[in-house]
Amino acid sequence: MTESALGRRVPTPAKYTPELLHPIPRERVTGDEDQIVHGLDHWRAYELSWLDAEGNPDVFIGELIFPADSPNMVESKSLKLYLAGLNLERFENTDHAAELIRGDLAACCGANPEVRIWGLTTYPDDCRLADFSLIDHRAVSVTGGGPDASLLATGANRVNDKKIRTELFRSICPVTGQPDWASVTLAYNGREIGEAELLSYLCGFRNHAAWHERCAEQAFHDIIRVCEPERLSLSMHFLRRGGLEINVYRSTAPVTPDHLMGRDARQ
Repeated sequence: MTESALGRRVPTPAKYTPELLHPIPRERVTGDEDQIVHGLDHWRAYELSWLDAEGNPDVFIGELIFPADSPNMVESKSLKLYLAGLNLERFENTDHAAELIRGDLAACCGANPEVRIWGLTTYPDDCRLADFSLIDHRAVSVTGGGPDASLLATGANRVNDKKIRTELFRSICPVTGQPDWASVTLAYNGREIGEAELLSYLCGFRNHAAWHERCAEQAFHDIIRVCEPERLSLSMHFLRRGGLEINVYRSTAPVTPDHLMGRDARQ
């Protein structure tokens, strides 16, 4: 593995170069030691292309699904460069390409990811984010001082299977300083979480420098600690940069690829 290419000007590789993949050790967000957290990190790759056995180019959509408990994450720019290195490689079929990618990603992240390759006309784009009620009409106060869990609050009413979302989430890349936008969903049981208070808390990430996965885990643990829901699932659906998008799922219940919610309209 090489040093991270993030924030540096590097040439597009002309051949398959697995050494470009750069691991980032996961930084665990501490919470209730008795609380088991489930989840996965779902990446979509839109700039995916190689040559078939006859040398003809084709393009695909790739899904890369990493377990949330893998020792490492994969740095996004290194993955973009690695995938670009496949553009002139020949593969007998998509299964052979998927197996190669799976092995290289497993070596980088220290776990066994799932790799799916789709044609542009076969991708099952079943977006379910519309099932979540938008709360962005709530009045909030944005200070830019970072996420403040003390803003979170609950009411006396109890709700079952409450589903809400916001399109206002933004954080900052900890290396480049560039903004990262996301749709955020919550589904929970328990005392009703104040929507204006939740939105104020989430908008506190606007100038917060952290990886996508850490933002999701911090929000998940803060909501668990302060609001004490009986069940909570949280997902962050980040807009693509460099042909890659990252969707982070964390939950008190097991999460499988069957729970993936499809592309947001902005993705």
